[in-house]
Amino acid sequence: MTKDNVRSDVKIHKSEPSDEGKIMVSEDVYIIVTQAYCPNGHNLVDISDHEFDGYKGISLKVASSKKEGILHVSPFHGDHSKHGVCFDSGEKVRISCPVCDAEFPVLGKCNCQQGDLRIVYLTPNRNESHMIAVCDQWGCYLSRVIDDNDLFSEFIDDSWE
Repeated sequence: MTKDNVRSDVKIHKSEPSDEGKIMVSEDVYIIVTQAYCPNGHNLVDISDHEFDGYKGISLKVASSKKEGILHVSPFHGDHSKHGVCFDSGEKVRISCPVCDAEFPVLGKCNCQQGDLRIVYLTPNRNESHMIAVCDQWGCYLSRVIDDNDLFSEFIDDSWE
């Protein structure tokens, strides 16, 4: 993956991740999520063999009132690459586990003001001090990685609006 593929609007707030969160920093540019879990503890990285530059994607079940399907998203924070189901921009979607269909809990309102930030856990014990927060409005890329209760990185570009 070239640095051009990862948006420059990912702001990294810490230089070193904790051991528990299992995220990686590569070349001081890439934040790579190597494990992610649903509310019931299913590992979302081990579900599919779909890879993004040699790393397995994060698999999610995504649904709207019209359709549903499996989506594999890049494990690189700030890379908008995805493979699978697609929805209309701005459409509110339900994000759940592709194994057990458990919906991801709400962390709070997204800065886009249209969606909610959903919690994807970074540890098997589903500790909120290690998580990814993603918006449930299709097309909103505002997101953040929380590691050891600190904001580790966040995607802050709102030019998609």
